[in-house]
Amino acid sequence: MNLKHNGAVHALRYILISAAFCFLYPVVFVHAAYDDTGGFRLAADFLNKGMYLEALGTYQEISNYSKNDNIRARALLFMGTTFGLYLDQPNAAITQFQTVMNRYPRSQSAPDALFNTGMVLYETGRFKDAYQIFLRYLQQYPQGIRRQSAEVWADSSRSLIAETLPQIKPWERMIISDSVIRVLIQEKATRLAIESAAPITLSASFSGKVVFNGMGPVTIERYGNALAINGRMFEKTALRANSARPIGVNGRKFRGAVEITSEADGLRAVNHVNIEHYLYGVVPKEMPHKWPKAALMAQAVAARTYALYIKQKSGEKPYDVLATTASQVYGGYDAEKTETNRAADETAGQVLSYDNRLIIAYFHSNSGGHTEDAKNVWSADIPYLKGIPDPYSNQAPNVSWEISLTYNAITERLNRFGLNIGRVQALSHDGRTASGRILRIRVADQSETSEIASNNFRIKMDATQIKSTLFDIVPKANGLTFRGRGYGHGVGMSQWGARQMAATGMKYQDILKYYYQGVRLVSVTYLN
Repeated sequence: MNLKHNGAVHALRYILISAAFCFLYPVVFVHAAYDDTGGFRLAADFLNKGMYLEALGTYQEISNYSKNDNIRARALLFMGTTFGLYLDQPNAAITQFQTVMNRYPRSQSAPDALFNTGMVLYETGRFKDAYQIFLRYLQQYPQGIRRQSAEVWADSSRSLIAETLPQIKPWERMIISDSVIRVLIQEKATRLAIESAAPITLSASFSGKVVFNGMGPVTIERYGNALAINGRMFEKTALRANSARPIGVNGRKFRGAVEITSEADGLRAVNHVNIEHYLYGVVPKEMPHKWPKAALMAQAVAARTYALYIKQKSGEKPYDVLATTASQVYGGYDAEKTETNRAADETAGQVLSYDNRLIIAYFHSNSGGHTEDAKNVWSADIPYLKGIPDPYSNQAPNVSWEISLTYNAITERLNRFGLNIGRVQALSHDGRTASGRILRIRVADQSETSEIASNNFRIKMDATQIKSTLFDIVPKANGLTFRGRGYGHGVGMSQWGARQMAATGMKYQDILKYYYQGVRLVSVTYLN
């Protein structure tokens, strides 16, 4: 690839990262029912956890309900950022940027939307269009903060217009540079107890100098900004623990190495573990190990694909994934089972791809009879995450559920997330998808009616009680009864559906291609 073009990729990612995590200009706050600040904070937290579709849905909510045009424009800008940087959808990113420019041309986000449009066009090889966009930026915003960058990229675009970049052939084998997954296993700790059945080596993370070698247990604590080992202070802020046997961290064992750092709010421990061994600790936590083998193998491939996708987007973050449901549940060495280890081993290196890229392999517990389009849940039209009939999930136990809540409880839960509404007096829905799921919830208090995306409503209410958006609302005295089917957002693979498909003799490849539309199963080569 042309070096100038390759450099643009890195430049674009820097620009988009800046837009995603920072305010590029002073924030103007106005009195509003919706908590704009809390919404941006929640979206940033989702991005940090690798929950890109959830972040997208939150930005959409901000753009819908904020009373401030600049805030609405910024939310749409960040939606474009999320499409381009995290979801590999450049055309959707451009559409969002154009919406900012058309709907809010005088907003503080309009110049960034125009500039980022040029960068997306450049990154995708559309140099003639990119050149025109950069010229337009220079004409519209001669004093813009990106003026010098626009001049550079305009010149580069012009020089590349006549070039034809080589076409990339579909992968038979995918190349992944790094096979190590960094899992956040502990944070904000005051003390870490490190142990192993074999000698433990502690070395300085940056220099590699060994500062301890021997049998544990070893106690690590913060000492000012540095670390203390067994009460002895070392002028180090980061240590790496290695052992020939699994390493125990506060009573939980993990394969691989553990990186320990001193942070402002306490100690942080990150497990650095090979992707295949990481799956040993994930699959049995995400799916019962006694389930049919083909279902376990499908789960292993989906979990491997998801982890590697998130890793590619992690950039300079100190970890790739969390050990919780925010990413995938990871139990480390203690969670391992023979059956799930075998499922990981027999699918080793296999991932799902679409358009020659890893997919973001979302899965959920039970679809309730029909999976859902990602677009209907988070506003992202992802071609391989489309809703399909799922009769296999109808055979799961407890597919139906019911919960009753008072209006006071509903009001309290919604306001906990910054909606600032009065006492709820009625709830109704606006529209259903082809799967039967509710699109939007109308919330009426004493003075007005608000609309909330149904999955956002479910999360605010408690997703363990409102288990899906496939429900009916039944009025009762002083409250409502929710009667529904399924468990989870409904996007991607239904785990219970996979179980039932496997029980009928279907292979794991068939399960995966049923739930993820148009994907290819390919093998990975790890460079290290």
